[in-house]
Amino acid sequence: MYIIGIDPSLSSSAITIYKDGNYQLFNYTNKEAKYIWFKSTNHLIDFLHHNYVIGDNFSESEVEKIKIYDEVTDEIVNNIRRVVGNCRSKIYMEGYSYSSKGKIIDLVAFSTLIRYKLSKIPKADLFIIPPSSLKKYVGELAYGERFVLKKDKKGMCRNDEGKAAGSFDKKDMMKALLTLDLELPYFDYLLDNRDKLLNPKNIPKPFDDVNDSLLLAYYGCVSNNVNI
Repeated sequence: MYIIGIDPSLSSSAITIYKDGNYQLFNYTNKEAKYIWFKSTNHLIDFLHHNYVIGDNFSESEVEKIKIYDEVTDEIVNNIRRVVGNCRSKIYMEGYSYSSKGKIIDLVAFSTLIRYKLSKIPKADLFIIPPSSLKKYVGELAYGERFVLKKDKKGMCRNDEGKAAGSFDKKDMMKALLTLDLELPYFDYLLDNRDKLLNPKNIPKPFDDVNDSLLLAYYGCVSNNVNI
């Protein structure tokens, strides 16, 4: 059985596919291939670049977006089909975060297309994981002994900086990921470049999205008692 984690993004969707100790990482991005972080990780992540430009005319751009989203989601879903073939798979996809900055309506349209197409894959079960649930799970996984309060009804954990899991940002998620001691080259790369990735204000692409897809796959493995 394949376990798949998907972090949808308009500019940098990421997928982790896991089976029998093997991880495959994919990133669908509108950034150029010469971007320094892509060049340094193209042996670890399969990148698919799409160079689409939305025009200034509102009506035309709205129609063009649908065409773009349809093509990109086709690439994502068809690639999953090629990997899993006729095998059973369980797909864990991050849900919408309505507090997110950026074009939330466009992200909902994009993600809905992916969900619909994923639901058509034979022998595949699709699970939508709310961002808050993933953050809480990751917090418990990495910092399970540190609760906000002994009687906290939410049972929320804090990281080493004292931040509650429900408030984790991309940096906090990466720090939690690095506590898992996973056996794959990408994980070793994160460890070797930890300071370079965590020092900037924001974690650079594609790491923030790939990390989340990896955590979703990990969540799926644990939920199905799959050895990692």
